[in-house]
Amino acid sequence: MSKVDYNIMHQRFGHPSKEVLRCAQKHMQHFPEIHFPTEDCVFPGCALGKMPNRAFPENERCASKPFELVHSDLKSFLVTLYQKFKYIITFYDDYTSHAWTMPLCSKAAAITAAKDFLEMVRVQHDAHVVGWMSDAGGEYKSDLFDQALLEKGIKIYQSAPRTPMQNGHAEHLGRTLMDKAESMQHQACIPDSWWEFVFTHTTHIYNRTPVARLRWCTPHEMLKGEMPNIDHLCVFGCGAFVYLPATARANKMAPKSELMTYVSVAPGNEHNFLFMCSTNTVFPTAHAIFDERHFPCCPKTSANLSRTLSEGQIRNQPLINQGIPLMIMTVTTMWNTTMATHIPMRRMTIQSARNPRLLRKSLTK
Repeated sequence: MSKVDYNIMHQRFGHPSKEVLRCAQKHMQHFPEIHFPTEDCVFPGCALGKMPNRAFPENERCASKPFELVHSDLKSFLVTLYQKFKYIITFYDDYTSHAWTMPLCSKAAAITAAKDFLEMVRVQHDAHVVGWMSDAGGEYKSDLFDQALLEKGIKIYQSAPRTPMQNGHAEHLGRTLMDKAESMQHQACIPDSWWEFVFTHTTHIYNRTPVARLRWCTPHEMLKGEMPNIDHLCVFGCGAFVYLPATARANKMAPKSELMTYVSVAPGNEHNFLFMCSTNTVFPTAHAIFDERHFPCCPKTSANLSRTLSEGQIRNQPLINQGIPLMIMTVTTMWNTTMATHIPMRRMTIQSARNPRLLRKSLTK
């Protein structure tokens, strides 16, 4: 097992800033001691997923207690997701900054999801939503839905048409979640159809990440009154050798584990995980050995380049003109190959790593 460093924690929390991770050490249990680099490292996930456009203005309406004001928004996807979902609805508590997300098959299901959210608040938190803020989208334009909110004594706020900035908190949450989700997706080369898992994991780590407006407390602590435990967090999309029970193996001589892709924490239990196996099916389990520097969905060249960039090995010249970095990437590729096939590496020299003919010859010996 490799030592957990700044790069690993940066990826575990969805590519936040250094300041966020420094504050996380004070507000979380089991946060490892890590060294913060003096210079900013370029992560491919950050560069591809967090290019900012412009900030949304602050909303003047602020809550003074949990669930006094809840913001809601709906996001659509261009592709059909793994479980045939096409939309994701978000709920955001103005006071605690806690977020909830639910995947939906259609816009019409947004009303049912909102009713389920209100019931969850009543049962799990013994609270009552006072105000409801949303945009003027068609998913909320329903006399039946308005009547259901008014019957519960909930005051309805809506932004003007084509003015999403008036629902600033929901829009800002959407941007934050998308930044994290896109960073993790690009870093791990996750296909677009797995977006529901990316969003679920993003919401999970967002609620356990310090927020500036909360004086660097986490939404989890603001809502539940206790610091979150993060010993179960792993880098999204990383590889893991998942234990296979006897009933899941082809025969008695089959391997006892399989290399799978980590996609999410299982609902209802933080120490159960969801993995995507080679047959594109979800495999839930609590027993796995993680390799947080290996991304099974990435091509070997892209994965090695991402690892090189993540470790801060940035050069102005092309890698092809640099003997040592090229050797490191080549040896890394061969190491991943031999680890997967259990073939020992022999006679691997710098010369053979630089010369393809000698490299092929050394591997055949």
